[in-house]
Amino acid sequence: MKLKWLGNSCVEIFADKHVVIDPNYVIEPEGRIDYILVTHEHSDHIDVEKLKKLDYEKLVAPSFVLKEFKLEGIEAKPGMEIEGIRVLESWCWKAQESVSYYYSGVLHTGDSAKFPDVEAPKVVFTACFPDFYDDYVSEMKRLKPELVIPIHYNPEKPEKRKNAEGLKERLEKEGINCRIVEIGEVIEI
Repeated sequence: MKLKWLGNSCVEIFADKHVVIDPNYVIEPEGRIDYILVTHEHSDHIDVEKLKKLDYEKLVAPSFVLKEFKLEGIEAKPGMEIEGIRVLESWCWKAQESVSYYYSGVLHTGDSAKFPDVEAPKVVFTACFPDFYDDYVSEMKRLKPELVIPIHYNPEKPEKRKNAEGLKERLEKEGINCRIVEIGEVIEI
């Protein structure tokens, strides 16, 4: 499996299915996409103009996202599963409705600092807001992922990258494997 961070909270997964989560990217995903998944309606997680540029088969998003942006797609409800993609609870600040996604051992929780239960995650993509470092550390100790990758920042703004670096430092002090990746960098697991 290959993973790629595309900027902001956008992640591309190459496994049995080609999946893109939170389509507000800095660099475009590759080729035809099987599923585009949206965690919630905030503009740093979905950009409808960028979404329209993509060649994809199915869109999965909370009902509020589908209605708010007048999009055709599958309504994401916690507890459902679509071709191995699990839709889970999420707790995103000031979101009308939000979900997390778990696919092929990869957990993406949008903005949340409280994570749903999953068994043996290989990789967790997490936001890295300094106010929630304690929560992220606590959640990672509970979930025990093989790797944590901080996202949800613009890498072109050095002051924002410091958020990811700060979380990495905190996690590593607890013996949790964390890696900061560059936009477009491919991670093979």
